[in-house]
Amino acid sequence: MSIFRLHDVHKSYRSDFLRRRKPVLQGVQLELAEGETLAYLGHNGAGKTTTIKALLGLIRVDSGRVEVFGHRAGDPAALARLGYLPENPWFYDHLTGREFLHLVADLHRLPRSKSRRRVDEVLELVGMTENADRRLRTFSKGMLQRMGLGQALVNDPELLILDEPMGGLDPVGRHQIRTLLTGLKEQGKTIFMSSHILSDVESLADRVAILDGGRLKRVVDMRDLEGVGVAKAVRCRELGPSAVDRLRREGYAVQIRGDLASIAVDDEGKLPDVLQLIHSEGGRLLRVEPLRSSLEEIFLAEIGIRPSPATKPEPEHSSSIQEATDEVVEAVRDVQEVR
Repeated sequence: MSIFRLHDVHKSYRSDFLRRRKPVLQGVQLELAEGETLAYLGHNGAGKTTTIKALLGLIRVDSGRVEVFGHRAGDPAALARLGYLPENPWFYDHLTGREFLHLVADLHRLPRSKSRRRVDEVLELVGMTENADRRLRTFSKGMLQRMGLGQALVNDPELLILDEPMGGLDPVGRHQIRTLLTGLKEQGKTIFMSSHILSDVESLADRVAILDGGRLKRVVDMRDLEGVGVAKAVRCRELGPSAVDRLRREGYAVQIRGDLASIAVDDEGKLPDVLQLIHSEGGRLLRVEPLRSSLEEIFLAEIGIRPSPATKPEPEHSSSIQEATDEVVEAVRDVQEVR
C-alpha cells in the first residue's frame, strides 16, 4: 500500500524584484510504501523542505499531483494520520515538557482520559519522563529535539515526516535520536526523513532518494548495496618517506597525518602486496577496513562531485570516530543504570 505519491510535481518561487521565477522542484516523482523508511538526500537548497511542505499541504505546487493516504495533500483526513518534525521546531518554552505534549494532544482533540495516558507513553518513549516537569527553556538542544519528536508521536501517527531530525546535534544527541528512530522503525512506523548525514541514513533507511537542483536523480534500494565495494583503507604507522613515494608512484592514494598513514587500495587483489611493502619498509600495521560507503560514492556522483583520491580514506575514519562515540555513550548509560 502506498502512503504517499508525488506525480510529476513542479514548484517555483519568485526570486527577485524582477519577479522572475526560480524552479525548486522539477518533475519529482516519488512513492512511499507502508512500513518503509525512505531517506531524502540532497545538499542545502536542493528542494527537500519544499517537498515536505508540499506533502503537508503547506504550499501549493505549480503542477503535478501530491497524494497522502489517498487524499489531496493537506486534507484533514490525511493530516490526522501523520506526525511532523520541522527542521527548526519552535516551542512555548514557558511550558513544561508534559504541558507542551498535553497542548499538542488537545490540538489533536484527544479525549482527556486518553491524552494523559498517551502523553505518559510518549514521554517514556522519547526518554523524557524524568525531565517532563521542567520548563522547556531549560532543555538542551538534544532534549528539545526529543520533545519535537515526541509531539510528532502524540497522535500515534501511521506516517512520520522528519525534516533533518539529527541536524545541529552533537554525537550524543544524534545517537539518542537515531536510537529512537530505530525503535519506531522496528514498531512498523512509516518514516520519511530528509537528511544529509550519510551514516545516519545508512543505519536507518530502506531506500534513499537523491535530489539535486529540484530533480530526483536516483532512488537507491539499500539492500542492493549490501556487499557492494571491496576497496580498503590500510592504516599504519612509522611508514618511511621512501615507502610513501613508492606507493604513490604505483598509483595508490596515501594520506599522511603525523606518523599515521592511510592508504587507499581500490583492488582487493593488491592488498597482500601493500601489506608486504609496509612490513618490508618497517611500518607498523594498525588495521584494514572498508574504504568508504558506496552510498556516499553514489550520492556524490549523482550531484556531480568527483571525490579526490587523496581524501578517500577520511569518511571511514570519521565513521570510526562516530562508532567509538556511540560505544562510549552506551557504556556511560550502563554505568548510570547500575548506580
